[in-house]
Amino acid sequence: MYEEIYDFNNLLSAYQAARKCKRYKSNIVNYGFFLESNLFKLQRELILETYLPSSYVCFTVSDPKLRKVAAPAFRDRVLQHSLVSRIEPLFESKFIYDSFACRKNKGTHFGLSRIKKFLQAARSIYGKDAQIYCLRMDIQKYFASISWDVLLTLVNKTVPCDKTKRLIEKIITKHKCFNIKGRPIEAPEDVVNPDLRRGVPIGNLTSQLFANIYLNELDHFAKETLHIRWYARYMDDFLVIDSDKEYLKQTKEDFKSFLECHLHLSLHPKKVIIQNVKSGIPFVGYLIFYDHVLVRGKTLLRMRQKLKLRRNENLKNGEEHKLEATYSSIRGHLKRANAYGLEKNLFERNITTEKTIIKSKEKIKTKINEQLKLFSIILWFLFIS
Repeated sequence: MYEEIYDFNNLLSAYQAARKCKRYKSNIVNYGFFLESNLFKLQRELILETYLPSSYVCFTVSDPKLRKVAAPAFRDRVLQHSLVSRIEPLFESKFIYDSFACRKNKGTHFGLSRIKKFLQAARSIYGKDAQIYCLRMDIQKYFASISWDVLLTLVNKTVPCDKTKRLIEKIITKHKCFNIKGRPIEAPEDVVNPDLRRGVPIGNLTSQLFANIYLNELDHFAKETLHIRWYARYMDDFLVIDSDKEYLKQTKEDFKSFLECHLHLSLHPKKVIIQNVKSGIPFVGYLIFYDHVLVRGKTLLRMRQKLKLRRNENLKNGEEHKLEATYSSIRGHLKRANAYGLEKNLFERNITTEKTIIKSKEKIKTKINEQLKLFSIILWFLFIS
C-alpha cells in the first residue's frame, strides 16, 4: 500500500486532482512550474520516511459561520489526495448506507431524498394523522474535539500497512502554523490542541475522511445496538425519526453517553431538538416535508449574499460571463426543492439588473468614443490649419 502512495503516477494523478478548479493560483502555478522535480522530491521523502507536513496557514472564515481554518501547503494536498485514494476504499465498505458527507455518490441531494423517504415510510406505517417526531443533534466543536488517540486506534484497526500508519500519524499529530502574513504562530486551540492531543484541521482533505471514520462508531451504535430504523448523519449533524417522543428523549441520552464515554465528544446544548415533522425537518440546506421540499431560510440568505457579492465583483471587473458558474451552483441547489417561484424571482431580478448595468456601460463607452472621435477631428483640423 505504501509503495502505491508514493508511486510517481499516483502522485501525478494526485497533483491533477489537487489543482482542480484552482489551477491558476500562484502557489499551484509555482509548484507546477517545477512539477517533475517537486514530485520526485516528495516521492524521495516518502521512500525515506522523512516526510513531515509543511506549516499550515491559519485564517478565519465567516461563511457559513465564523471559524478558524488551517490550510495545508500544496505539496501536502498532493500527498493527501494520493493517501486518501488508497485508504478510502478500506473504510468505505465499513460506512453505513445513511452517512452522506464527503462520500462518492452521496452528498446533500442523496441525503435529502433519503430523509424524504424516511418521512413517507413513517407516515405510511403510523398513519397520516399520527404525531411523528424528529430528534436532531449536533456535536459541539466537532473537528477541534476529535481525539488523536481514539482516531489512530480506529485507523490502525483497518489500515494493514505499518508505514502507512506512521504516515497517517504524522498528518494527525504534526502541526506548525503561520498566519496569513507568513509569521509563525502557535496552533490555535480551536483548530488543534497538541497538549490535549485533539483536533484535526478543517482544511485537510484527510480530515473529511477521518471525521467520517470517527463518527462511524456512532453510526454502528445507532444501527446495531439501539436498532434505530430511521437514522441519518451528515458529518456531525445527525437525526432520528420516530412516533414516540419519550423514546427519542431516551435515545438522546444514549447518544450523549456513548459520545462522552467512547469518543470524548459532547452534544451541542443548543442544537439538540425534538420537533414535530409537520413543521419540516431542516437538514442538508433544505426544509424537508414528506411531500415537498423547501430551501432553508439561512441557506437562501447565504445564496442572496453570495450572488450579490459575485455580481458586484464580476461587473466591476467587466467579467459578467463568470457569473454563469455562480448561477449554475445556485440553480443546482434550488432544482431539488419546490422553488420555481423563488428561482424565477431570484434570477430574473439579478439578470435584469445586470442587463441594465451592461447597457449603461455600453452607452457610456459609446459616448466616450464619440467624444474622442470629435476631439481627434478638431485636432486634425487645427494641425492642417
